[in-house]
Amino acid sequence: MNINLDKIDFSRADPGKMREYLSDFAHYCKDAWEIANSFAIPSYFIKCKKVVFLGMGASGIVAEFLKDLLRGSTLVAECVHDYDLPNWVDKETLVIAVSHSGDTEEDLYAFVSAYQKNAKLLAITTGGKLENLCSKYRSPIIKYSFDSEPKLAFPYLFVIPSVVLKKLGYLELSKDDFDKACDQVLAQTTKITPENHSTVNPAKDLATKIQDSLVFVISSGNLRSSGMRFAHAINEDGKSFATFNFLPEIDHNLIAGLEFPKELLEDITIIFVESKFSRPEIKKRENLTAHILSSKKISYLRINFPQAANRFSEILLSVNFIEHVGMYLGLLNQVDPVSAKIVDQFKIQLGQEGR
Repeated sequence: MNINLDKIDFSRADPGKMREYLSDFAHYCKDAWEIANSFAIPSYFIKCKKVVFLGMGASGIVAEFLKDLLRGSTLVAECVHDYDLPNWVDKETLVIAVSHSGDTEEDLYAFVSAYQKNAKLLAITTGGKLENLCSKYRSPIIKYSFDSEPKLAFPYLFVIPSVVLKKLGYLELSKDDFDKACDQVLAQTTKITPENHSTVNPAKDLATKIQDSLVFVISSGNLRSSGMRFAHAINEDGKSFATFNFLPEIDHNLIAGLEFPKELLEDITIIFVESKFSRPEIKKRENLTAHILSSKKISYLRINFPQAANRFSEILLSVNFIEHVGMYLGLLNQVDPVSAKIVDQFKIQLGQEGR
């Protein structure tokens, strides 16, 4: 059955109200900015020479975005998507747990370990067990309220720690730059909103093109983590297969694997997520890799955000676009783009096995 994205009954097809949350993406960013700016940075944070971001799933990808933004900074940054911390974590390390629910098992284990290593602690969450640990350890916490899935809480999970890093002097982000980024997101949303017809809606168009494909996302530079988020949105929202890798790494291995199995290669679509801030060498690799794909008759698409005023706005624009594509793909596949029942069931089973 062919689904017409211009005639969707969202009251039935979108019970999780993803459409409504995405329409307020810029508003949530502004709210997160205010929350973060009302937080007083502890003086002992300033002495930290290293930072470790804790996070899993949607929160974990936020950690990767933050690490990408810190490239070029003097601050040593690492992301942990696991139970264990690096051995070098110590009293000069700031450990920031980014967890929407505050109940993510891996984050809790790592947070306790960070306390035991005398690291400086900060939690960004809606509450949960992580809030209880902060109370127990008397460590600072930045709380926000958001009543949907972690993937839709990206504005809070990303903007709040960005402002913290800005206050610590490790990230350049002026109020003017932030406001400009939000304005650009608002302008973008008018073009990709459900009210905008498919013929002039790039998010609907892309979702339609990849609906029956095995998707491989390739990204680099400032949008390196956007490629990860794109693949995950296709997985979670569209309930479709997708995976990701990065330039320049794929030019050392993946391009050699484009021969077999021929039947499978016919079903693959490769998406390049290209940053306008990439170095010339990466742009050259994007073009050469695309040429190789053409010669192998492998389908590919290239997306970018030329309107981005700065690296921060480019990330917001990419995520806003990606989430819209994921929503439309879910609607095309006639599934709820918000829920991920198999993930929830797995967590329940994992908890039962642990008892």
